[in-house]
Amino acid sequence: MQHWICETCGVQYDASSKPPASCLICQDDRQYVASSGQKWTNLREMQGRFCNKTFQVANQVLSIGPTQPKFAIGQRALLIKTSQGNILWDCITLLDDATKAEIDKHGGISMIAISHPHFYDTMVAWAEAFKCKVLIHQADAKWVMRTDSIAKELLEFWSGNCKQLNDSIELVRLGGHFAGSCILYSKAGKGFICTGDTIQVTPDKMVSFMYRCVSVCEQLLIIIFRLTCPSLFAV
Repeated sequence: MQHWICETCGVQYDASSKPPASCLICQDDRQYVASSGQKWTNLREMQGRFCNKTFQVANQVLSIGPTQPKFAIGQRALLIKTSQGNILWDCITLLDDATKAEIDKHGGISMIAISHPHFYDTMVAWAEAFKCKVLIHQADAKWVMRTDSIAKELLEFWSGNCKQLNDSIELVRLGGHFAGSCILYSKAGKGFICTGDTIQVTPDKMVSFMYRCVSVCEQLLIIIFRLTCPSLFAV
């Protein structure tokens, strides 16, 4: 029995003796199935063949990944270090001894927060390794592919438009890309947001919203952008 992993999107499935017939996330029109067809792997096969690049991207923020050679859609996660415990924003598929040792040097992980299903990856394995919960918006629950007893213990589904994580950090559901797509907003220092795929700044300095229109929290979004990216604000 293996927890099979889709090589195209990196998401891990419930244990089975044979790979699933298809990947539900890749069959969705926001993802794709490679022209070579659906392929599967598992963590044991990946360990030793791949490694994760880690580097600092901002004060108290460490990039975990991307995985090398490139795997899936090139996801990376961000380790946000705070005095109230570290938060892993989004997730990547590869978890190995070297990655865990590097994160442990920075104080480990107290919770994992996921922006949307394209970063679900091996989130349950990460939560199990670091003994923490994974926060996922309830609106995207149908895209969770691990439903075993370990997943039920470690996954925490939240609802509404805002979820406070600590004194300075909260999750804000904006919808759009997926119904539960959210950003992470930190008031620490000058403040910053982690957007996942929900918001992107284009080369012409316009702000784009992926896939559908933004459904909720438009006023909060305007406030955040005015505070943190005034020169890029154009909606």
